Amino acid sequence: MVSFITPSWVKEHNIQYESLDHVPSGTIEQIRDALKKFNVENPEVSIVVPAYNEEKDILKALSSLSRIKTKYRTELIVSNNNSKDRTQEILDRLEVKSVFAANQGISYARQAGLEAAKGKYILNADSDSIYPETWVEPYIDVLKDPSVSCAYGTYSFIPGENNNRLCLAAYETIARTMFMLKRKNRECVNVMGFNFAYRKDDAMQIGGFDHNLQRKITGRSEDGWMALCLMKLGKIQLLETPKVTVWTSDRRLMEDGGLGQAFTRRVKKEISRIGIYFKPSPANQ
Repeated sequence: MVSFITPSWVKEHNIQYESLDHVPSGTIEQIRDALKKFNVENPEVSIVVPAYNEEKDILKALSSLSRIKTKYRTELIVSNNNSKDRTQEILDRLEVKSVFAANQGISYARQAGLEAAKGKYILNADSDSIYPETWVEPYIDVLKDPSVSCAYGTYSFIPGENNNRLCLAAYETIARTMFMLKRKNRECVNVMGFNFAYRKDDAMQIGGFDHNLQRKITGRSEDGWMALCLMKLGKIQLLETPKVTVWTSDRRLMEDGGLGQAFTRRVKKEISRIGIYFKPSPANQ
């Protein structure tokens, strides 16, 4: 269900700062201490976060992840995709495990994190999103079923300066209607990289992330392609619970010209590919 207000816990982690120098040292220390729980031996779960020039946002994600509550041994890995800002400095100050992905591109960052992960289960996150403390448990519980190869959840947008939550909620309501229509034959395109999970062995078996995707031609991103490939090993499972609903930045909507233009493009895109709603999934052909 779409929320028409921004929850208080999201606001708590939505730390605003122009640069790392403006963040109180006490805040850094608090987050660093809470993140120490991810320094575990023999993790069962690996949370992987790609990052490229995320100095102004990654602290929000890490703050929320530091509050995760789970019975599973969990590690946290940030895959630094050749950032040129102070992203790595933040990771070092917070004593977060990181790997460096020199090849530019989200697929390379996700693949580097996947290969470095030691857990049986991989939870994919992003550095501009805020995660509920209940995020881990539902994913692992469903992935214990060998018939499920990939699980994913829903998301909501955090309003920036030029947006309000009411308008964003209206946009999300329409988007989720389209989202549900695609579940029958093209559910893989619903999978978002900042909120999905799978077993590491399955991901390695299908070759990991594809670095050669031409999104304008295929219509798929690296996460949707991964989900499509994983469908050959099992079914995709949507977790329809606020326990895994992620709150993400609205910056991409604004970069694309604002909410109105984003909505218009979304409608045109779905109309142009309406036929895929009625064709069998390529994973089943």
